[in-house]
Amino acid sequence: LGWAQDNDIPMTRLSTGSMFPLVGMGVGNLQHELIESQIARAVKDDVRCRLIDTARASRNENLVRDGIEAGLTKTSIDAEVHVVTKVWYTYLGYERTMISVKESLHSLRSPDVQIHVHILLHWPRCMDEIPWMECEKEEENLPDYVKEAGPPPHLSKETAWKESWRALEDLYLGNKKLGHGLPKVASIGVSNFELKDLKELVTVSKTPPAIIQTNLWSVLYDPHLMEVIHEHKIHVQVYNVMHGVFSRVHQTPRAHSSLLSVAKSLKKDTEYSPAQVVLKWLSQHDLSSIPRMGSEHHLLENAAVTIAAMPPLSNRQDERVHHAIASMMRGEDLEPPRAEFVNNHSDRTIHLFWSSEDGKELPVHEDLGPGENFNTLTYPGHVFVAYDHDKSSRKEFKVQADYGEHQQFHVEL
Repeated sequence: LGWAQDNDIPMTRLSTGSMFPLVGMGVGNLQHELIESQIARAVKDDVRCRLIDTARASRNENLVRDGIEAGLTKTSIDAEVHVVTKVWYTYLGYERTMISVKESLHSLRSPDVQIHVHILLHWPRCMDEIPWMECEKEEENLPDYVKEAGPPPHLSKETAWKESWRALEDLYLGNKKLGHGLPKVASIGVSNFELKDLKELVTVSKTPPAIIQTNLWSVLYDPHLMEVIHEHKIHVQVYNVMHGVFSRVHQTPRAHSSLLSVAKSLKKDTEYSPAQVVLKWLSQHDLSSIPRMGSEHHLLENAAVTIAAMPPLSNRQDERVHHAIASMMRGEDLEPPRAEFVNNHSDRTIHLFWSSEDGKELPVHEDLGPGENFNTLTYPGHVFVAYDHDKSSRKEFKVQADYGEHQQFHVEL
């Protein structure tokens, strides 16, 4: 993990050797009338967004360029902006991919601002099992010049993406030129590739992908995919993070409370949100994120400079965030913390009480014998009291464990 010294935003180094922002914004599904103004605002110095994610299929690359130019060319900022865009599955195949990339580069070229364009294959194929993918209908609706450039990729689902990758390699390596004045392809990669296709890609490629775009579920729950990714030094960019984590928040109140607890513990007199904690956790794990920022509030809250300025998560905080995110994505809430009390005495029993907020002490286990233990579910911050048999000795124990955690107390009076 590296940090850009010139503008203090979290960065990483791709396998290409180039630096790449870890916090950006996604505009693929943003309303067209909002894109230019949102990006122009986002690239300003107080937000300092330097990574924009879109796709050729979103038909907004020219709006992305216009927004970048509007935000930067009227200032003295000498900024470089990274744009990730993608080749749609109807453009798979060597010549069709060349057309898609040329159109993307033409839409994103700017005489005034340096835009680094990263090209990904959006999908490895059109998939019949995904209802909204209408392979034949989409093929019929293509312009004639695209149809004439190469065969329909849905008829060659296992090979078309390989030809597309060969095209991307030729462009990245400079073996093929698309015209004068177009931006260079800064890096190439894939999106929505699962284990089988990714393993085949790294086997047949001359240039392995520098970036893979996938969902957070795969990062957490597909260790075999992540093993291949790490082995080949492929940078992971996660999409749909906020929806994936927070869409089931009503089912996971304790996990959400755990994120809130981490947010409150980071820095005195500064309020951070659970969403910011998630973005911080991602950047600390060298995962880039591209949340949609449809409002001024979200733009400032999730800004790269904001996330960079947050204190780093400690190992314990990092672990708590990991557990909370995993729980919220599954829709299965964390259990309350479990407290275990062990009587360390060899010759006397102890009595355990729970101390309520109003000062009352309620018995939870009496006559815990020497060497015996007692487990109970509790809540963070709860206080228990241990007495010896005649209540002549007393000791308090405060639960520091968070939801989903276990804490053991060895009782000696």
